[in-house]
Amino acid sequence: MRIVVDAMGSDRAPFPEVKGAVEACRKDRNVEVVLVGNRDAIERELAKYEKVPNLSIRHASEVIMMHDPPVQAVRQKKDSSLLVGMRMVKHGEADGIVSAGNTGAVQVAARIILGPIRGVARSAICQQFPSLGKNPVLVIDLGANVDCSARHLCEFAEMGVIYAERAMGFKNPRVGLLNIGEEQTKGNELARTVHRNLVTANHINFIGNVEPITIFKGDVDVVVCDGFIGNLLLKTSEAAAFFVRKGLEREMKAGWLSRVGALLSMGAFGRLKAQVDPNMTTGAPLLGVNGTVIIIHGKTHSTGVANAIRGACIAVEARINEFIRKKIEAIRSAQGLPDEEQEELE
Repeated sequence: MRIVVDAMGSDRAPFPEVKGAVEACRKDRNVEVVLVGNRDAIERELAKYEKVPNLSIRHASEVIMMHDPPVQAVRQKKDSSLLVGMRMVKHGEADGIVSAGNTGAVQVAARIILGPIRGVARSAICQQFPSLGKNPVLVIDLGANVDCSARHLCEFAEMGVIYAERAMGFKNPRVGLLNIGEEQTKGNELARTVHRNLVTANHINFIGNVEPITIFKGDVDVVVCDGFIGNLLLKTSEAAAFFVRKGLEREMKAGWLSRVGALLSMGAFGRLKAQVDPNMTTGAPLLGVNGTVIIIHGKTHSTGVANAIRGACIAVEARINEFIRKKIEAIRSAQGLPDEEQEELE
């Protein structure tokens, strides 16, 4: 299996991408990683490590920056590391791509180069959230779509279920709609419409509206929301984890008794920290396009890159896109619904 890594995407590129690729290749010799970007910069970073046989470089002369307007950047920077990598996936030279770059540009490039899956109007970003239950919870969408229609959100639910079943091993996953309350009358008109539609969707195990606490208790398996709410949920969760971690560190240094308690509790705190560390996830898959695309944070560490490469391998092996395509076609056929027209990029 061959996975492309956009080596120029992160804030500290190419350091975390190169180190993460080396870690991934050493851990799994069956995975080949191609680092795409400025060859000289990548080779300088690679020189710090012993040679890895299943790691190679593909040169790209341009870089899409975080502040670049996504559509303009994709149209103008044809030889950027992101677009070169996407074309490798498109032409079958790679099975998937990992990028810590401009998220908007990743979405636009995936839509233009890979194309949307037939029957899916909007691609969506999903990610696993830690919970107090036995399993993590999948949340979709986390920022790809700020404004959504009811049909978009129902499609997110359908794609989320497929990913949860194929990549996470759930059987008949419980689906919830993120809302300001559990009652079916809660929320705005869009939320109430989506609720009515999901209640009548026999192919989805819909349990109703859920609040954020339901996610962290683990009482749901897949949570659906628009990208605006999802991104706020993600960032608020990261901020809360930061506050708790720093607050505990401060209190543990308050006195000698606290310091002793901290030493005794170090193992437990370490395990909890690992659960909420975004670098320990397998990245955020972009569902609904004809190719495996994994998005990671611009501030990601090498561990995050290595885990995202593993996440790309999981998605490819689970044949996520193939199953989304087949399931959506079957659902639309059974419902007698036409494919929604794909929306033009502005």
